[in-house]
Amino acid sequence: MSKAPCNPSWFHTISHSILHPLVRASARVIACLYPAAKRWQHRFNGGVYPQYHKSLSLQHPIKETLIPKQLILPIKLSAHQKIDLKVSIGDSVQKNQLLMAASKANKHGVIVPIHAPTSGIITAIENTPLTHPSGLDALSIILEPDGKGQSLENALNINGQPPSEPQALKTILLNAGIVGLGGAGFPTYAKIPATQDQIQTLIINGAECEPFITCDDLLMQTQAAEVVQGAIMVAHALGIPKIVCAIESNKPAAIQAINHAAQHTIVTVQEVETVYPMGGEKQLLQELTGIEIPAKTHAIDSGLLVFNVATCAAIFKAVTQGEPLTQRLVTVTGLGLKTPYNMHALIGTPFSDLAELAHPNPPITYLLIMGGPMMGFKVKTNQVPVIKTTNCILANPPEPEQLTMPCIRCGECMEACPINLLPQQLFWHSQAHEFEKVEKLNVFDCIECGCCSYVCPSHIPLVQYYRHAKSAIKEQHAEQQAIELAKQRHEFRLARIEREKQERETRLKAKKEAVKQRKANASTEANAPESTQPSKKSSATTAATQKATGSSNTSQPSRASAREKAIETAKKQAAAQVGSKNTANKDPNKNPKAAAKKTAAMAAAKRRAKQNKEHTDQEASTVPSSTQAPNSESNLKAPQAPTSAEEKRQKAMEAAKKRIAERKARQSQQETH
Repeated sequence: MSKAPCNPSWFHTISHSILHPLVRASARVIACLYPAAKRWQHRFNGGVYPQYHKSLSLQHPIKETLIPKQLILPIKLSAHQKIDLKVSIGDSVQKNQLLMAASKANKHGVIVPIHAPTSGIITAIENTPLTHPSGLDALSIILEPDGKGQSLENALNINGQPPSEPQALKTILLNAGIVGLGGAGFPTYAKIPATQDQIQTLIINGAECEPFITCDDLLMQTQAAEVVQGAIMVAHALGIPKIVCAIESNKPAAIQAINHAAQHTIVTVQEVETVYPMGGEKQLLQELTGIEIPAKTHAIDSGLLVFNVATCAAIFKAVTQGEPLTQRLVTVTGLGLKTPYNMHALIGTPFSDLAELAHPNPPITYLLIMGGPMMGFKVKTNQVPVIKTTNCILANPPEPEQLTMPCIRCGECMEACPINLLPQQLFWHSQAHEFEKVEKLNVFDCIECGCCSYVCPSHIPLVQYYRHAKSAIKEQHAEQQAIELAKQRHEFRLARIEREKQERETRLKAKKEAVKQRKANASTEANAPESTQPSKKSSATTAATQKATGSSNTSQPSRASAREKAIETAKKQAAAQVGSKNTANKDPNKNPKAAAKKTAAMAAAKRRAKQNKEHTDQEASTVPSSTQAPNSESNLKAPQAPTSAEEKRQKAMEAAKKRIAERKARQSQQETH
């Protein structure tokens, strides 16, 4: 009797609803005695539990938007990118007006459009420092606000209806300039598939695991309906049947607000463990689904799509109001600020302007940090602008630098790594500049979360080594690509030179063959029998004469036929002579009649030859007189060719006569004997 097949969904439900909570509860109990047991409470490997300071900014409500003296809008991140500016210096612009168009076909990176965050005047288009770890300069638009706040309504020209197909949604997201607002900054339109039914689950990422950042928490509390409806619009366009909103357990107010907004919808809220880096895409997916995304693949390859809560809210505004992305909620916090806060900051607002509103103490004489303490970076100058991926401005006064000690090989970094890498090996090879080995150890799978550096007892800045190794490897790859390109161009050049050489040799060979063939033809004509050459020359002369005079000579065919008859007769006579010679040698006295016939034939041949000669001479003498035109220089020269031909013919006839006479003499001698 066959057994019923096992349904994996039942096992997943039981393990998720019963076994996993039991393991978590046991881990909490054990963690009191063994702190590392906390990692048993979540599915992905590693993770850390840093000290949280979220209450600093949660104590204050969201501040009113600041209109700074100038807005800095970076528009060109690479020298190879082609941009399409829609404004020039001195132009007046309105809020939501398009400043730079999108460019999807740019092979050096996808460029999303940029819109004016407020009304004002374009005062400059110049290079300014980027809000980036490199601190490089980039071309930027400098906008001076006029304070009027004039805006374009429905700047995206939408009809207010949710899109029903992926392409319509992609067009709206592209025109709105929406990117991933969780930190990655990848264009949202390029992230979603072009056809329906490719995604089974949409994940709303509300984990927000950084210790200081609270912008997503407050966004879910204040705009929960926009977050939920934005996700539903995406699911409707892509044909996604299920939506899950994941929120860390340390955000009870956000969980309550999303639960209320998600009633009677396909959205379900799932509380996840508070651990860093729970907000990472692959870590969150593994926690929710148990699926570990393979290396060098994306969530979409597994039928999953992840959006940040701020991205969902921006999608809702773009689809329903036609509003592009010109501002975002930013957390301004840190141990050096008296009144940390959150604000819907305009894109392009300088960091220093926002930090001063928080009453820094002591005064900010140090560089601010974009992002949290785990994954953030120091900016080149505090005048850098807020960009679309700026979720936090952190003002922590610098602490005394801790002395870096040698690695003791404790293995804590390996235990903390959420990607299951080997941080020790990566560090050693990076330090030794053995970048090939570093690449083989999958350094590009590192998400630079900082867990390894956080737990290192030797205070080694491991993430900095990995970043340096990544940059060096990318540079090596770029050089290798340049070398390969140069090699291909060189090989193509050599192939072209060889092809041209072969073509030249082929042409030269053909030319030599043609010359050789012409020489062969000329030698063949020179070696032809003398009896045929005069006839050819006389024929050519006669034809030229006829062409010049316009007359026709009908005697030429008769001469040719007479000549052929004479040749045939001569052949017969020669054959008869050979036969008579043989007979005479056998018995010359027995056949006197044959000898008489032979003598008569020879006499007849002589008479015919004499007649032919007289006939030929007569024709040669008549041709010039009949064809010559008076007062014509060409006709005066024409008879010269037949004269030379006749001389050769006469010589040939005389030679033939001599041969006949000699043959006759020999025959007569034989007969007398």
